[in-house]
Amino acid sequence: MTPTLLLPILMTSNTSIESIEVIAAKDLLHTNNFNHTKANVVSSNKVTTANNTIADWLTKIPSFSLNGQGGLYQSYSVRGLSRWRIKTSINNIPVLTDRRAGNSASFIDPSLIDTASVIAGPSSMLYGSGAIAGVVSIESATFQAPTIKLSVTNSDNARSILVANGGDKTSFAFAHRLADEGQAANKETLYSAYEQSSASFTNKTKINDKYTLQTRWLGSLSKDVQKSSADDFLKKHSIYPEDIHSLTDISLVSDSWVLNIFDHYQNWDSKVTRVGKRENLTSHQSHTIGSSFYKEDKYLSAPIRYGFDWVSRVGVKINDKEKSFSSDSLYEKALIDGSYHNFGSFIQGAFAINEIEFNAGSRVDAIQLNNLKDSRTEQFLSGNISAKYDFNNQHSSLISVGNAFRFPTLTELYFNGVTPRGVTLGNQNLKTESSTSYELTHSIKFDEVEFKGVYFKTRLNNYIERISLNENTRSYINLDKAKISGLELSAAYMFDKNIKSTLSYSTQTGENEVGNTLNDISPTKMSFITEVNLDNFQFITDIYYRGKHSEVGSAESTLASVISANINTRWFINEELEISMGVTNLLNKLYRTTADEDAPFTNERRIKLNVSWHRF
Repeated sequence: MTPTLLLPILMTSNTSIESIEVIAAKDLLHTNNFNHTKANVVSSNKVTTANNTIADWLTKIPSFSLNGQGGLYQSYSVRGLSRWRIKTSINNIPVLTDRRAGNSASFIDPSLIDTASVIAGPSSMLYGSGAIAGVVSIESATFQAPTIKLSVTNSDNARSILVANGGDKTSFAFAHRLADEGQAANKETLYSAYEQSSASFTNKTKINDKYTLQTRWLGSLSKDVQKSSADDFLKKHSIYPEDIHSLTDISLVSDSWVLNIFDHYQNWDSKVTRVGKRENLTSHQSHTIGSSFYKEDKYLSAPIRYGFDWVSRVGVKINDKEKSFSSDSLYEKALIDGSYHNFGSFIQGAFAINEIEFNAGSRVDAIQLNNLKDSRTEQFLSGNISAKYDFNNQHSSLISVGNAFRFPTLTELYFNGVTPRGVTLGNQNLKTESSTSYELTHSIKFDEVEFKGVYFKTRLNNYIERISLNENTRSYINLDKAKISGLELSAAYMFDKNIKSTLSYSTQTGENEVGNTLNDISPTKMSFITEVNLDNFQFITDIYYRGKHSEVGSAESTLASVISANINTRWFINEELEISMGVTNLLNKLYRTTADEDAPFTNERRIKLNVSWHRF
């Protein structure tokens, strides 16, 4: 059933523009006791790209890269790991889907998002299965004044509108956007059109001096979302005809604990047409429900935190309808009818020995998965330990070790059907992936300059790899061993209170036990970002370099090096009116979005104009 998208709007007024609240990862109580692993947070006003997807927000983070094919549902990787190895959450709700490219959160309009953050590295100790690469956490925006935002983009003729309002307790918002097919720099058509409506509702009530109740809802309806690909459109094309999501989160918060329950309903279709041959319509439906409890306390004067998580996917149904154009026959098949249940509990403590700060924690998970007559269960113990030492006020080092795991998904085990890439066959004999990661970080801080260097190495057991059985058929196998390592560097310089520049660099390598390169390893990249803030004007430049990528996986193609640039300007005409303009791919370069063998070219130079009005 289509969620209700139109909400009462523009009914009240207030004296502030937006209420910004950052609740990153599981530091829900805003404490500094467990801050060795910090999230890289990007807010909505720092985005320099076209801002069509959440992935656009995060590309400037060294550990984060685009991955897979293009289009609105662009997937991503963190430290060379992608697909179901990244835990993605929206308002603390885990996003679990059956998309083989990964759990994209782009079914929500970015105009409804306040912040997006990345925690890189093994995070199963707090987040359970699927957090091998890390966590991408998204928080919705709240509005405390009547707000209207309009935007238009050339090239693909994208246009959008946001209407919102709220007060001290309640916030409403509705957004609608659509785009036509785009173009690459060589004028090749990019089949990336879409139409999408999204809405949000937030209510925050202070029950008394101790307790606060918060209810948040996000809903979206997407139609005719094209899956941009390098495939010949005249021979094969893919589209998501309809995509419905409804996410509800209810939290009860005290000064020392948080209890929340959540629900994510999804119902979406994918259609693959092989021109003159056949058409496959695959429908997906499921409910993700769950709850978590998180508490902070002290034991022998040392801070601790502990809690439990329950996540279930119920009513997971995937059905395929195949229509043959030659015989006009119709074939229907139920591919998956199953469920997934994960119960976990964790505990973590912070303590010091001499002048060294330690964080240590562990978690136990029990998982049950069912499909038709088949059932699987498994338990896993994960944990991590980190040690931080401050040499002086300028230098500090951090060493961390952690393990993580990922239980095979219903799709990897049981799906036998048609996808945009061709026929995909599940493998019921897949084993659970596990990893052990090591990380060394050193930070240097002076008055105006900050340097940071991170070296990481991840060893994986039973790594699940997608392989090609023939030109049109893929399946999954376990690799006994695999390893990924990399280096991430960043330097930030504050020229004065109005000008800041950041230079970042990252490089990765990854191979299996016989020395073959893994899929999804990101090319070497470097970015140089400068932000200028004046009284009523903001200017951000983002110069991006992607190195030549010749060592690629079996499902990838080599990439040439490229230099690209984006700019974004904001002009605050007065307290109520703001105009901004962004230019993506300023140099109009022609290059592939990723190394994926089916990745399309990136869009040509695009200019986006935004007008935003807030009534005080």
